[in-house]
Amino acid sequence: MYHYNPDRRGLSEVKLLKLEPWRLYPKGGDLSVDFLKTHRPDQPRLDRSTPIASIGSCFAREIKLWLQGNNYNFIETATGPSAEAGSARYDRVYNTFTLRQEFERAFGEFAPSEDRWEFTDEDGTHRLLDPYRKGVAWKSEQEMREELAEHRANVQRAFTEAGVLIITVGQAEVWYHKADNYVYPLVPPVQVFDDAQHGFRLTTYEENLANLERVFELFTANNSAGHIVISVSPVPLRATFRPMNAVIADTASKSMLRAVVDSFVSRHEERVTYFPAYEIVTTIDDAAYADDNRHVQPECVQRIMEVFEAWFVDDPAANDIADADHAGVSHKN
Repeated sequence: MYHYNPDRRGLSEVKLLKLEPWRLYPKGGDLSVDFLKTHRPDQPRLDRSTPIASIGSCFAREIKLWLQGNNYNFIETATGPSAEAGSARYDRVYNTFTLRQEFERAFGEFAPSEDRWEFTDEDGTHRLLDPYRKGVAWKSEQEMREELAEHRANVQRAFTEAGVLIITVGQAEVWYHKADNYVYPLVPPVQVFDDAQHGFRLTTYEENLANLERVFELFTANNSAGHIVISVSPVPLRATFRPMNAVIADTASKSMLRAVVDSFVSRHEERVTYFPAYEIVTTIDDAAYADDNRHVQPECVQRIMEVFEAWFVDDPAANDIADADHAGVSHKN
């Protein structure tokens, strides 16, 4: 009987299995954004003329602002209230259910039984709200119909014209309508909340994966060449409705969603790429968050987008928007 001590430094794996160095978890100061830059996926490639659209949670807004500020061809179909976070007036889209619903709304398959929230405030102000988009309100029934038609057309344009669609997935807790299971972006306001109609639950791995699969189906059916770049939002839950500590609830939620996204990407590698914004914030950057421990500091956003350029942009310094020869997405072997 004897003690056997195999080489645990990683050298055996590299030499024998010919593993690339970036397959080995880095030590000490090597755990950095530069480590992530050492390997980039084979697809997609884009330049500043590539039409880019986005949809997702709070972090999607940071990505949008950075792309616009650095002269990328970001698709913005609406401006003003509820249009700051992405390419259309859907504001922050926190979960895969509301993400799927925006795709189904855009392509004619969205018919919830509760199509509005209508009430009068204590000061007598009449409110007419969209239950499925955070912050969207109308002054009248006519304006509601017109804006919904406009929004549908805008989302169709963003999703069909995008050479790259950036998606950030954020939350696994949802509030929903008990009769038809359509999901709201937030808890219904107290003026309309009805315990008989409105419920809360934690969603499952299977449900979230099915939602992403449906998004992929609708996206590829209506955009023959577009590529999805997907990430998990690093912004934690503001609060949990589960009877547990918020930190524990957030970890459970993000871990499940990260696993969902990994499965989704592995099924569609030719059209979907994972981008590690979540890992940069939670694992690599030790000064990523603002004082609220939720929102990402501008300096960290800059480091994240430097990795984005290292992965997806062949020449970040180029700014040839007018050059039609470079338009769109190219895939390299």
